[in-house]
Amino acid sequence: MRTMAPSKRASFEVYFSEDGLRHVSNPVRMKILEMLQENEGLELKDIYLRFEKIGLRKSKSTLWEHLKILIDMRLVIERPHPEDKRRKLFLLDSRFVGTTESPLAKVSEQISVLVRKSIGDPLSFANGLFCAVRFGIESFTNFNLDPILREVGRTIGKEIVETITNENLDGILSDLSKFWETHKLGHLEVFSKTPITLVVTGCYECGMMPNVGKPLCAQDEGILEAIFESKFKKSCKVKEIECHGTGHPHCKFNITFPLL
Repeated sequence: MRTMAPSKRASFEVYFSEDGLRHVSNPVRMKILEMLQENEGLELKDIYLRFEKIGLRKSKSTLWEHLKILIDMRLVIERPHPEDKRRKLFLLDSRFVGTTESPLAKVSEQISVLVRKSIGDPLSFANGLFCAVRFGIESFTNFNLDPILREVGRTIGKEIVETITNENLDGILSDLSKFWETHKLGHLEVFSKTPITLVVTGCYECGMMPNVGKPLCAQDEGILEAIFESKFKKSCKVKEIECHGTGHPHCKFNITFPLL
């Protein structure tokens, strides 16, 4: 299960389990869940050592009590270790949905401007509506939708990849550029191949947004991840490093294969 790391600004986080949505506000439990997101199962001693490494000293008994609560919440499961059934592994059994964040005041101010400026141009108006709904929810609720949008993007990417007919890197990048241009998603160019870095100007997702101090294109991250994973049959990580939301005149994405 691919997830996105919780925001450091979060006052609580929301996870989806078999029993529905669960919110977690205890900082120790939030940190345990973050560790489990980043690893395919950890033993209690592993969690203990990771807490020590970041300067948060917690006894194993204290961490075990927090783990029991997360198990009761159906967010974590306990399984025998495949190498030794006397050892126990703890695994994430839920999906990270989002976090609360500091209010994005600039976004709230920009929503009416976005719509007003786009009236008369059907494509710009549609993009303005998308931005108004997405960023309006974040602004008015202080709830970060990036994890959800990333998963939506991955679903979209699995459909788009059917149109990417080339199998080599140059061909894939060329097909991607044509797709972005044809579907009015922006102008996509290759900035670098080592690592793979793409630059998009005129981005449909954030091109109308002001500098709000953070990248805004989680959906595109998910789209690109799904496409590159499907083509290369390897786990892929896409990270937006520059964005209109960070004051840049474009979006820049790094594509890496962390398990290589």
